[in-house]
Amino acid sequence: MKSKKKLVNILSLLLALFMLATAFTACTTTSGDKGTSSENTAPKGGTGKVDPDTYVYEKQIEIKIPVYDRGVQGQAPVDDNYWTRWIQKEFGDKHNIKVTYIPIPRSSDVDKFNMLLATNDAPVIIFSYDFPIAMSFYSRGAFMELNQDMLNTYAPDFLKWSGDAMKYGVIDGKQIFLAATRPEAYNWMTLIRQDWLEKAGLSMPKSLSEYEDALMKFKELKLGGEDTIPATLSLPSAYYGAYAYRPFPLPEEELALYSDINVAALSWEPVKRALKDQNRMFNKGLLSPEFALDKDGKQAQADFMNGKAGVYGFYLSKTPPVIQTLMQNQPDAKLAVLHPMAGVPEGGYPAGRAYWPFGMLSGIYKDCKNPEAVLMFFNWMSKPDVLFTLQNGIEGKTYEMVDGLPVLTEYSGEERLNYNSNKDIWCLVTEGKYFDTIEKTLRVQETTYAPEGFEYLIRDNYNYTEEIRKYLYPDFLFDRTIQSVAKYQQTLLTKWQEIYVDLIMCKPEEFDAKYEKHLQEYYDAGYREILDEKLKIYKEMTNK
Repeated sequence: MKSKKKLVNILSLLLALFMLATAFTACTTTSGDKGTSSENTAPKGGTGKVDPDTYVYEKQIEIKIPVYDRGVQGQAPVDDNYWTRWIQKEFGDKHNIKVTYIPIPRSSDVDKFNMLLATNDAPVIIFSYDFPIAMSFYSRGAFMELNQDMLNTYAPDFLKWSGDAMKYGVIDGKQIFLAATRPEAYNWMTLIRQDWLEKAGLSMPKSLSEYEDALMKFKELKLGGEDTIPATLSLPSAYYGAYAYRPFPLPEEELALYSDINVAALSWEPVKRALKDQNRMFNKGLLSPEFALDKDGKQAQADFMNGKAGVYGFYLSKTPPVIQTLMQNQPDAKLAVLHPMAGVPEGGYPAGRAYWPFGMLSGIYKDCKNPEAVLMFFNWMSKPDVLFTLQNGIEGKTYEMVDGLPVLTEYSGEERLNYNSNKDIWCLVTEGKYFDTIEKTLRVQETTYAPEGFEYLIRDNYNYTEEIRKYLYPDFLFDRTIQSVAKYQQTLLTKWQEIYVDLIMCKPEEFDAKYEKHLQEYYDAGYREILDEKLKIYKEMTNK
């Protein structure tokens, strides 16, 4: 009897040892170039035994990566084009991973992500350029924590690439976000028809009054035809910064309370002043008459490309072909970057928003089954050769090397680059192209973003930026979640858009009464609670 028990114990021990050995083998890769595993899932804990460059899943897995869809006409679908197929071939196939891209409308990205979260159908990452928006997703419990062992094991190259930016992804003492780098780019600009200024006998406006006078001349002279639109306007998605109306220097407490891209600061005096001025300009017929219907900015873009509009703000790029289309329609058109003082009231300053020292913030969805695969994807994309190819394409087709720098061509074949040199693909790891000197960076940005013949726009915009740099400052960063923002942001966005339309389109004599009425509604819809919570946390952070 004892011998039987002894035999059973021995067999049990051997079975346990066998199972342990099997489990260990299943969590490691075998020798060989491809590193084939015996299980579907790599070790998630980050043991350091897995090579993120060679690991291959035995059974194919799928990762769903969001990508902005900007509705660019003539562009290949953002989820199925030469470059998404290239990524599948160069990354996915080598690891037995199916990379599926999920289109996210750029004009309503927050709404789309919220919907995907609500239906438990979120992609493997949820991202945002804006810290408050990213924090609102975090406050909903959308993300998993990324421990250092996992990052070191599966994303060592990304960690090296991201560098100090990663510290901005630490929330409540935990690494939540993968933070992209953010080199400065000079392609966001407001263009004005220089030929219209010349026809009106005017120089570049350098104050709000001069700007308004110029727009009135555009209208009176019908420089865009019978239905001339002096300056374009579209319905804002949320935030209204009113930078030119802000005091300088701006008190830190005001910055903390009101510099929130996620929620419009309706109660702030600079915002009220800006709205009132826009109301006056709208009633003079100086702004897009049907802006309330233009939720994605496509109508404003079309009006400028068709030669009807004199002023248009956007991210300059070769795609979409805004300038190219304008020149086809208006061969004699001349363009200039609007001077930053043009929208500044008398006695004001050209205040503006400085970018945070990080780019896109990406959090891995809490229910992601294979977070290690996502980290491997980020690791692969941050490799210099991969990133260079995604940004520039194929030498001899999409770019040529000139004086040691890639210069994009006007190539229009299948391999052509999508919006802003495929930016919406590689923005996960960096916000722009940059080099070791500002001169090299400008030369590359000129050929990357500007159509041929309009390279000067980048240079002029850079010079303007340097001229007003001392007036630029980043938004305040809270070190914890503002719970009320997550709670009320969608309600306030809807209400803000309704209020904005009413305040811009009402008669000037009705503005003040309507503003007070709408402000109370805005407070009652949750904005008062947001301000109270922000103030409380700000005082805790600053010991005031």
